[in-house]
Amino acid sequence: MKRFLPALFFFVATTVAAQDLEIGKSQSGTLTADSEDTYTIEVPGSYFVYGVVNQLTVDTVAKIYDTAGKVMSTIDGSARGPASFQFSSDEPGTYTVEISSFEGAEGEYEIELVTAEPKAEDPSDLVDQVMTPFTGNDVPGVSVMVLKEGDIVFAKGYGMSNLTYDIPMDENTGMSIASVSKQFTGMAVMLMVAEDKMDLDEDIRTYIPELQDFGTPITLRNMLNHTSGYREIFNFLPMSGRINADRTRNEEPIYIVQRQAALQNEPGSLYSYNNTTFMLLARAVERVSGQDWKTYMEERIFKPLGMNNTTVKVDQGQVIQGSSQGYQFAEEGGYNYVHDLPEAYGASGVNTTALDIAKWMLNYRDRKVGGDAAIDAITTRGVLTTGDTTGYGLGLSVSTWRGLTRWSHTGGETAHRTYFAYLPDIESGLFISSANPAYGNGVAPTIAEAWFEEFLEPEEEAQADEIEADHTMPTTEQMEAIAGKWQFIGAPLQIVYSVEDGNMYAQATNQPRFEVKPTSDSTFTFVGVPASVTFHFEEDGTVTRATHHQGQNAPMEKVVADTITVETLAEYEGRYYCEELETMYTLNLVDGKLMAHNRWVDAFPFTHVKNEAFAGGEWFLSSITFDRDPSGTVTGFMGGNTRTRNVWFEQMK
Repeated sequence: MKRFLPALFFFVATTVAAQDLEIGKSQSGTLTADSEDTYTIEVPGSYFVYGVVNQLTVDTVAKIYDTAGKVMSTIDGSARGPASFQFSSDEPGTYTVEISSFEGAEGEYEIELVTAEPKAEDPSDLVDQVMTPFTGNDVPGVSVMVLKEGDIVFAKGYGMSNLTYDIPMDENTGMSIASVSKQFTGMAVMLMVAEDKMDLDEDIRTYIPELQDFGTPITLRNMLNHTSGYREIFNFLPMSGRINADRTRNEEPIYIVQRQAALQNEPGSLYSYNNTTFMLLARAVERVSGQDWKTYMEERIFKPLGMNNTTVKVDQGQVIQGSSQGYQFAEEGGYNYVHDLPEAYGASGVNTTALDIAKWMLNYRDRKVGGDAAIDAITTRGVLTTGDTTGYGLGLSVSTWRGLTRWSHTGGETAHRTYFAYLPDIESGLFISSANPAYGNGVAPTIAEAWFEEFLEPEEEAQADEIEADHTMPTTEQMEAIAGKWQFIGAPLQIVYSVEDGNMYAQATNQPRFEVKPTSDSTFTFVGVPASVTFHFEEDGTVTRATHHQGQNAPMEKVVADTITVETLAEYEGRYYCEELETMYTLNLVDGKLMAHNRWVDAFPFTHVKNEAFAGGEWFLSSITFDRDPSGTVTGFMGGNTRTRNVWFEQMK
């Protein structure tokens, strides 16, 4: 049932006459490649506001701005269907919703303000408000659990677990928690370590000897903290045209490593999130323990903790009683059911309930399974060979939030999305798991703040203001010098920095645009993202070097414009074969553009960046560098993406 406050309106901020968008009344919009539609709402006080953008023929990005013009959130979900936006106001004034297209797409959308009401003061009622988009008998649902000081204080389901059979979601519904499973894999390995059957600093080939020998040990520790150098399976296989829901063989991660040409980095030297390694670890535990993964996990971890409604999916199509069905948006409206990742156990696969996961959280306190040694290892940050510390332990992220230690992980599969966080300082935690493609983990801090407010330190906004006041801000000339395309060194990712009306914005490859605020004349912080950047100016005022700070320090260089002729582009035409993937791409010129064709993928462009470097039009092949022999003839290219790099495609003669 919709709740309306007729006094509240959206106003379209365009050069034409303003159009009011009344609560409960849909408004149509059309986006072009460079257009932005802006809507404002006057909020009388502490309010909860919720609306929907129905992406009819265009993929939209929505940004919410507070009364001071600061970005509160960015919503960039599925490409079609309803994308919900919501915010809670802390003070009266004008709030703004800005709608733009993703990557310059064009098309139509509809926007509707669904709910605007006083913000709930009771934490339980606030969760109900936040979950409004997932409430009803016609939407895939969400399961939520809050643990506070050792007790479950909230557990509830919203929406539906199964649309076909009208089964509602509740706290006992089985949820596929995707990568949140990794901490269980870490525990599984540590149980073998405790029995002296495995060693964290032993080469993985001790347990899976048929893996390729790269001439240097790759330890279980390297694999658990994402520093192995192996290919990342779900970023690698899509290069061949496969999608992540396609069925894979149980031995697929072994086959991938057997065919890998070279390590992507020296083991232990670089953090790069990797599902391949966790899948391999599960198979290693199976061999060492003599039990299949499902049996091992149930007997050694789940049952001892009383997690009687928790199991592991080890095969696509496996029936798990009481579990939710995952969904994606259908092009024509409504939903289609989909399969989650197949045979990905170890990296994924755990199916649990909101009530069961509370028992796992409490094991971090009680240490019944694993003991001090296992839990201390899992929750200790990794250290690189450079001496730098990562934010990841052995299957779990380790951080500080609002003055509290936080052990957390998120998970995302084809349909399910999950947020897990345990705060050991106060024996409290939050679990949110959804089968709805519109769900995003951005609601988690709102729920956590409502329940744990009395334990949290104030946000550091005042300190940030002091820092800003104590430093010289960048001049117009400095901001213009920064503007342009920046390339991450050693990674297939670019960020375009631009200046508009005196403000700086950043947009990474295949990502929405974010505002970046200056904290000095050479440093900026991202608004709405835990990231910052330092630009290294030369004495003459030029700048070609920068460092991106987000968990680790990543060097960047500015891309200098480099024109290329159609004649030169024609030199890259041909057929390219990848031995690792056993797949082929055909490159040819189409209307002056170099286009890549694959049997299973729609054609996409290779756009010239500089020298022999190109940017690919698909996320899985976003970085390309061609190679030539001494005579100047093109011999092939190295392709990759953020997590899988330097995959060789040889030109066929």
